[in-house]
Amino acid sequence: MRIAILSDIHEGLNRKNTQVNIMATLKKWISTHMPEVFIISGDMTAGPEKSLTLLNQLQNEFPNTKLLFVHGNHDIYHKDSKSAYEVLLNFQGNLGNGPVELSKDWVVIGDGGWYDYSFGIEGFTEEQFKIGTYNDFTWPDKTYANWPRNDCDETLRSINKLEGWLREYQGKNIIMVTHFVPFSHFVVCKDDPSWDFFNAMMGSSRFGELAIKYGVKKYIFGHIHTRYHDQYNGIEIICNPLGYYPHEWNFKTVEEEIFSCIKVITI
Repeated sequence: MRIAILSDIHEGLNRKNTQVNIMATLKKWISTHMPEVFIISGDMTAGPEKSLTLLNQLQNEFPNTKLLFVHGNHDIYHKDSKSAYEVLLNFQGNLGNGPVELSKDWVVIGDGGWYDYSFGIEGFTEEQFKIGTYNDFTWPDKTYANWPRNDCDETLRSINKLEGWLREYQGKNIIMVTHFVPFSHFVVCKDDPSWDFFNAMMGSSRFGELAIKYGVKKYIFGHIHTRYHDQYNGIEIICNPLGYYPHEWNFKTVEEEIFSCIKVITI
C-alpha cells in the first residue's frame, strides 16, 4: 500500500504568490501516481470552511485514494476555533473523528494537536509565551486562533483523545499523525531569541512521549516547514511540508516543487 504524505500546503497564500492554481497541480500529481492513501498533516489553507471545501473537492475527484487529514493552526483560524475544529470534522477523512484501519495490521491515529510551550527556551515565563510577543512580532495564532481554553489545556484535550485511541490499538502497527511537533530534536534553534522564543508554539513533547509509550512505528507531522525523513527513538519520522513560496521552496515552478516534494512510503 502506497501512502503519500504532504503538509503545510497553504493553498491561498501560495496561489496568491505564485499566481498558479496549487490545487490543480496537486490533482495532477495524484492522477499521475494514484496512491492508495494520501495524508495531509495540516495547514491546507486559512480558515475551516475553505479547508473543508478543498478537502472535499480532492476526495470527490479521487474516490479511490483515501484522503486523511489533521488540522493545522491555519485551518482553525476563526473567531471560534472550537467551532472551526468541529466544522473540519465534517470531512470524513479527518483523523479527529477516530482511527482509520488501513489493513488488519496497520492503523492511522491522529489529531492536529496544539502546543504547550514545552519547547520554549529558558528565560521566559509561561505568561510571556501565552501572550506570544517578542519585540514587535506577535505569533499569528494569538490573533487568528481563538480557543475557549488556553494553549496548554487545548493540548491536553488532544493528548487525552490520542491516548485513548493509542491504548485501544496498542499492539498494532500504528502510524501517528499530528500537525504539531512531537520531539524537540526536530525544532530548529538558532541561538537567536527573536527566532527561538517562538519555538514554544511548535508543539509538545507529550506527543512524542505518547508515541514512544505505545510503540508507534511511524510519526507524521508538519508545522515547522523543514523536511525530515529520519529514524528517531526507534520511530520513522516524516515531516514533509510544502511551505511558503519562494523562500522555502527548492524549485521555481509549482509543478516541480509539488512533484518533487510529496513523499511516498509503502507499508
